[in-house]
Amino acid sequence: MTPTGDSDIATPTSTDADVLIVGFGPVGQSLAALLGRSGHRVIVCERRAGRYETPRAGHFDHEIMRVFQSLGIADQVGAVADPARLYEFLDTDGTVLARLPREWDAPSGWDASYHFYQPELEEILDSVVRRSPSVDVRFRAAVTDLQQESDHVAVTLESGQVLTARYVVGADGANSVVRRLAGIETEDLGFRGDWLVADLRPNPGARTPDIPHTGQVLDPARPNHMGRVGQRYFRWEFMLVDGDDPLDMVEPGNVWKLLAPWIAPDEGELIRQTVYQFRSVVADTFRAGAVLLAGDAAHVMPPFLGQGMSSGIRDSATLAWMFDLVLGGSADPRLLDLYTASRRPQVIAYIEESIRIGTVVCETDPARAADRRAGLRSATELPPPFEPGIGAGFVPGQPLAGRLGVQPVLRTDDGTARRSDDVLGQGFTLFSLVELDEAAAALAAELEQAIGLRTVVVGTARGMQEEGDALSRWLEQGGVVAALVRPDFYVYGTAIGPEALVDLLASLRPTLSLT
Repeated sequence: MTPTGDSDIATPTSTDADVLIVGFGPVGQSLAALLGRSGHRVIVCERRAGRYETPRAGHFDHEIMRVFQSLGIADQVGAVADPARLYEFLDTDGTVLARLPREWDAPSGWDASYHFYQPELEEILDSVVRRSPSVDVRFRAAVTDLQQESDHVAVTLESGQVLTARYVVGADGANSVVRRLAGIETEDLGFRGDWLVADLRPNPGARTPDIPHTGQVLDPARPNHMGRVGQRYFRWEFMLVDGDDPLDMVEPGNVWKLLAPWIAPDEGELIRQTVYQFRSVVADTFRAGAVLLAGDAAHVMPPFLGQGMSSGIRDSATLAWMFDLVLGGSADPRLLDLYTASRRPQVIAYIEESIRIGTVVCETDPARAADRRAGLRSATELPPPFEPGIGAGFVPGQPLAGRLGVQPVLRTDDGTARRSDDVLGQGFTLFSLVELDEAAAALAAELEQAIGLRTVVVGTARGMQEEGDALSRWLEQGGVVAALVRPDFYVYGTAIGPEALVDLLASLRPTLSLT
């Protein structure tokens, strides 16, 4: 299939959907929910007969909880997810070598990290999607072909039915059919390893396994991992070493032998045991004409940072606001060129950091493993939280631009203190510590009409009041008086003084190809 260029994508007269999403895991669900919230016509095609009811991912971070907040499900997700506050590197005897921070003051206004049981999360996301009248979810709908025309994409299903959409998003996993049909190549970043993954639920009344929230055991004989998965489940992962037969490894008796230091067969139930190949792969581009990729279809990373699903939901959050502007006619389709440029560099940074940690964990040479354990044991400073910025869609060179923005707590007129997204809703937001002059206010009003820009002046006599100082401290530490934040929570640009606000707001139109 030959991708079309931006100039070849015309506004169609009639299609079955604005966006057709292939795949109904958490990434596809999140994108469908975000687009459905805005009333866009969405069809989701899932090849399975229903949702995949076994766990895979087990961690998300504060940024993703903010996405869930935007969908109105943060409380529901919080009821099934546990804050994950301990990431420990362990010696072969279980003693702690070092801890990575997971209790920092996260900018999104939520706990830094969470563990969850994926079927429970998918049920919550599914309920949001089902409440969107403009979203049509179809199971047993395997895609066999897609063709890009001048104004739409034609998608052929295994049943022979042909569906049309302005855009198609492949959120169909690491072996993505959409990626293959779109002719998008991938790059292997060099990490590969086979691991036995075992999920377990303790029996009612049985003792709870004494393990950290997340523990990486630096055992050269068999590197392994253990952790909590939500509130009722636990996960162990064991690296396969020379001589291991993957078929033998998944036999229940052999799995229970590996679990013996922590739990016995009469104390719990194996939910699943399987051998996964951990890999590091990224698509050369996340967009080919009107076909785009998200989640594992676009990138696969080792699990040592727990950022695989989170990176996929970041894809969905970015695509959602870009589609909003393009489908609503506020931006030219060229805006979608920023998708790969925005997302791919950050994804690669997460993959490379995951590989770095994985290289420490997966060492099987006894001498080198001992050196790494000694290095961790003697470390006096912990690394800062790893939160790389995005690659494009912001004003280069400005303080804070391209980095994750904060979500402050604001006091409303009735004196209630609430997170800013709950007060303001979703969209582009200008946070300012100074009043806008006449020219800046006029531009802000134009952008409010064009893209729904919200302007929040904080701390002045006529402005909204902040509860605490998260926002004002963040801006002051950045040396700026204002920050313009994208709908996916990343900073578009900043102003170092009141006089710079006009240039900041004026730059938004050409950068985002606004009409």
